Amino acid sequence: MRDLLHHSELVTTSVADERWALVQRVASSRLLGKASQLRDILLYICRRALTENAASISEQEIGCKVLGRRPDFNPNEDNIVRAQVRHLRHKLDEYFTSEGAEEPLVLTIPKGGYIPHFEARTVLFTPVEVAKPVRFRRTAVLVWALLACLAITSSLLWRRQEALRRASAIDTVASRNDPLWQTIFAPAHETSIVMSDACMVMLQDILDVDVPLGEYSSGGYPAKLMAPVSDPKLRAALKLIAARQYTSLGDATTAARMMELSHRYGAHTNIRYSRHISVREFKTGNFILVGSRRGVPWVQLFEPSLNFLLEEDHQTRKYHFRNRAPAAGEKNVYCADSADTETYADIALLPNLAGSGYVLMLGGIDMAATEAAGELVASADFPATLQRLMASHGGQTPASPIEILLQAKAMGGTSADSKIIAYRLLKR
Repeated sequence: MRDLLHHSELVTTSVADERWALVQRVASSRLLGKASQLRDILLYICRRALTENAASISEQEIGCKVLGRRPDFNPNEDNIVRAQVRHLRHKLDEYFTSEGAEEPLVLTIPKGGYIPHFEARTVLFTPVEVAKPVRFRRTAVLVWALLACLAITSSLLWRRQEALRRASAIDTVASRNDPLWQTIFAPAHETSIVMSDACMVMLQDILDVDVPLGEYSSGGYPAKLMAPVSDPKLRAALKLIAARQYTSLGDATTAARMMELSHRYGAHTNIRYSRHISVREFKTGNFILVGSRRGVPWVQLFEPSLNFLLEEDHQTRKYHFRNRAPAAGEKNVYCADSADTETYADIALLPNLAGSGYVLMLGGIDMAATEAAGELVASADFPATLQRLMASHGGQTPASPIEILLQAKAMGGTSADSKIIAYRLLKR
């Protein structure tokens, strides 16, 4: 039943609808992360309301279609639906007062029925006096500008995904029999496309810190980062950033490309936010991590197996890839040029933590580099490229662990051209 929901219902629903985008954010939140039945009920009733204009949804329908009850299910004898929806209402209330406190729409399930209701949030905003000294004023202005840009970017993700699905001339794999994508989008596994946490990147940039995975996964990193900040206005701005859930345009474009590929393979695929993942999940299923370790700290789980590591030059505050074991003709360090027209990305395919699935990582020094990595793996000739690389090392299959260093040309903050300059076959 859960597979049916993820495949048929999610794919057919218009993701361009801001209400459906909200539903997906709620469904992927921490509050519903372990409540699969509540999540499935939410997705089902919202899909019925938004795409079929359902005037009513009965307990019997939810019990059979979502909870797997037999056709003769009698709600008068079994109150499972009422009990679960009651729990779901509580979860929704909690979401919109915590994780979803900044959502422009509020989703409720009015008592007496099972049709979801969407209502614009009423927000009272009082301008805050500009902080002093001058450097804090500039920081605040930068923060608000970045938040506005990120909000636009996040909404573009869903529109971009719909456009890619409908387009006929899209870069796709040449054959549905490609071993790489058959592995990543295997019908027997659920695949999660993990979006980068751009707000956490902003916090790290503003405060010039690096958040280790342990702090990120515990959820307590915002408070720890803000503890040394004495200026109340700056603290308020940082707190606002920490509460938001945005990603970059380049990462959104890459995720949309991956979703298009997954649809062609009939996979059960979800777009999820990095902040809502737990380490235990990397022991099951497949993942595509879109973004570097700065926006997707889960990359740190697999760094011991990688040859090309993203690091910061603390003097220049710029990032580069360090080559752990340079081969003949390779550099020790790969840096973006001063004009930001040449940049680098790392593509890595590794088993998950339990060896039961795979993790594909696409991370660059900047947004343009990550986008270049996404374009390469989604291109029609990438399967043949992988086969050539493998053939030179004993003819291994394209699903074998591999790492590729990509050099990309950037123009106006987006990828213009790229080429593979180094690669490594990795141990399982």
